[in-house]
Amino acid sequence: MHKNTIKIPVEWGHCDPAKIVFYPNYFVWFDHGSRHLFESAGVGYEVMLDEYKTVGLPLVDASAKFLSPSQFGDTIEITSHVSEWRRRTLVVTHEVSNAGTPAVRGEEIRVWASADPDAPGKLITADIPVDFRARYEAAGA
Repeated sequence: MHKNTIKIPVEWGHCDPAKIVFYPNYFVWFDHGSRHLFESAGVGYEVMLDEYKTVGLPLVDASAKFLSPSQFGDTIEITSHVSEWRRRTLVVTHEVSNAGTPAVRGEEIRVWASADPDAPGKLITADIPVDFRARYEAAGA
C-alpha cells in the first residue's frame, strides 16, 4: 500500500488562544496530504488534469477524530493513504502524529469529476480509470 508522510511545523497562526491547533487547520492539512500523496505516486493533479481530463478529486465528505492536542512549536507528521477504492470515489485516510503520539485521524471522500460539457460551470462524476488506480498502486509495490 502506498503511503506518504509530510511534516508540518505548527505556527502561532495555526493555534487558538490556548496555543493548541485550531481544528479547521487539520482539514487544510488533510488536503495538503492528499495532494502530496498523489504526487508521490506519480499521478498528481497535473496528470489528472492533462492526461485524464478530469478536474481533480473534489472533496465530498470529510471527518476527523481528535485524539490528543498539538500546539504552537510542535512539528506534526501526517501520513496519508488511499484506504478504499470505490467505483467513482475513493477514501483517503490521514493519520496525524505528534512526536510519535497519535493526534488526529481523518478521512476524506473524494470523487472523480469532470466538467459537464452540457452545462458550463457544472461537474459530472465518472468512474475512476482503472489505469489511474493501477499507476497509483504501482507506487506502493
